[in-house]
Amino acid sequence: MRDNREWMYNRLEGKFLSPTFANKVGEFIAFATTKDNFVLDGMMKCPCAKCRNIPYQDIDTVKEHLYKFGFKPNYFQWVYHGELHSQKNSQSSGSTSTEDASNPYISMVQDAFAQEGHLEDIEEEPHPSFKKFFDMLKAAQDPLYDGSKLSLLAAVVRLANIKCEYNIPIKGVDDVASLMRDMCPDESKMSDSFSKTKKLLAGLELPHQRIHVCPNGCMLFWKEHKDLKECLYCKESRYKTIRENGNYSPHCVLIYFPIGPRLQRLYETKSTAEKMR
Repeated sequence: MRDNREWMYNRLEGKFLSPTFANKVGEFIAFATTKDNFVLDGMMKCPCAKCRNIPYQDIDTVKEHLYKFGFKPNYFQWVYHGELHSQKNSQSSGSTSTEDASNPYISMVQDAFAQEGHLEDIEEEPHPSFKKFFDMLKAAQDPLYDGSKLSLLAAVVRLANIKCEYNIPIKGVDDVASLMRDMCPDESKMSDSFSKTKKLLAGLELPHQRIHVCPNGCMLFWKEHKDLKECLYCKESRYKTIRENGNYSPHCVLIYFPIGPRLQRLYETKSTAEKMR
């Protein structure tokens, strides 16, 4: 039986930090740091109201954020920090194994493809439409190299997260990936460039459209205006340079996610499906 966690949302006593909250945060950190799959290289997902279990932070930063911002809303079950789903959820999930529940990357792949499966159950080459799913599932299960705590998928996901979190250029991330490859043993599955390893994440992407935008934000080069070379209003050029392959490089690009696939993903993902009623 899980203990009462109302303390998570009683951070202050008057204008000061509650001693109970501070002690319980210490217990939370102690619990999370015992879970090898969830604390990697001394870093863990930060569950504060600002980070919302997205970026990895060092332990001291997580504690500081929790003191300052408190926990994200309704995070009573610490599934991003090693706590298994409740017995009720486990029964309803059917074939979800304890191993899968303890590996967030396997759950991520299963949610993205709206199905569950295990490599050992496959007796023949899967249909091409499902091959990407099984490739990602394998990448989530196999270690980066013998003795590694990280899987290939975990390494690529964290590298992509760092790129987005700190807005690092592609060339900079390629250099980091190359350094990681040189630091790993020869048998490592790590690639020497982010452009190669990120292909593994293609199956997690939602359908999207890339739409060119006026550099001053006046208009979209879309629909009846998709072939224009300059803005109708400010006359600014749509493109800035010509790439080596002869294609033009746009000044600004808007990435549009259609609402249908976004809603489907929210219904398919265990952590959000219950909130979509």
